[in-house]
Amino acid sequence: MATKRKINTSGTDDTEEQTSSEVKTKRVKVSLESSSGSLTKENVEKSNQSSDKNVEEKEEKVARKDDHGTMIPITINIGRSETSTYKYVDTKDKFIEVMKELQEKIRNKQMIAVDCEGVNLSRFGSVTLINIGTRDLVYLIDILKIGDSVFDDGLRSILENSGIEKLMFDCREDADALLHIHKVKLNGVLDVQILEVNNRIHVYRNGYTKIRSLKHCLEEYVNDDTLLNAKLQGRSSMSMSSNIWEKRPLEENMLKYASVDILGLFKLYDELRTRMGHIVWKAASSRYCDSTRSRNRTQRDGSGILPKGIIL
Repeated sequence: MATKRKINTSGTDDTEEQTSSEVKTKRVKVSLESSSGSLTKENVEKSNQSSDKNVEEKEEKVARKDDHGTMIPITINIGRSETSTYKYVDTKDKFIEVMKELQEKIRNKQMIAVDCEGVNLSRFGSVTLINIGTRDLVYLIDILKIGDSVFDDGLRSILENSGIEKLMFDCREDADALLHIHKVKLNGVLDVQILEVNNRIHVYRNGYTKIRSLKHCLEEYVNDDTLLNAKLQGRSSMSMSSNIWEKRPLEENMLKYASVDILGLFKLYDELRTRMGHIVWKAASSRYCDSTRSRNRTQRDGSGILPKGIIL
């Protein structure tokens, strides 16, 4: 939080009138008033230096670069013996760099997954982070810091292209927010939640089927403690702050949370991919994507029930 400084009536800054001797006096006073085991002047200075170092190390860990200025991906554990990497993209230069990488992966026919983070994710809230990744690398694109220019600089062409298929999980609010806030019509979705629901289609009761969360599905079909623990740590932080996705800098556990959501999609897809024909799945996903963004809404009204007419 920014610290406010008082300005005196003569227009000069009161803080500038504080002499170095006054500063030293205050520091000596702290030392004299300290009892055994309390902070001394030297300890205060060491503590300040340590705090500054921790901040520098945190910033370096989030956005490390090599000698050529290229971002170095950060490694995370995603399984008992598996690792993956992510890149946090929070400047225009970084975005241009990763778009070249991402477009190359798409040209090479690598499957991608997409997920959005935000506060009250929908047309009534905000999209602050768009995560796009392959099995081995996730790009966490900070919309809050870079701005809407990312869409016209390459992101729109990926999100709107039906030929670029994108794994997602419950794409409804993502699609709603992208269309009504950023004028981006999400297309080419392969919603893994549809695969999971189709696996239980025989459980239909009274004409409806309950949908399950990504966490629930990962526990049932993947059951990987390392991945789930990363999700639980992120959810714990989210429970303590309703607007955590709008806070900067983002905590490392939130960056990991966003990454494992993408990586978990591939694991879940591998378990469920044979449960539904590809053409049928893509058509159902398209209807699911459109089911919320096409409705008139006055508030976020997400339902835990699969809408009728999605799986035909």
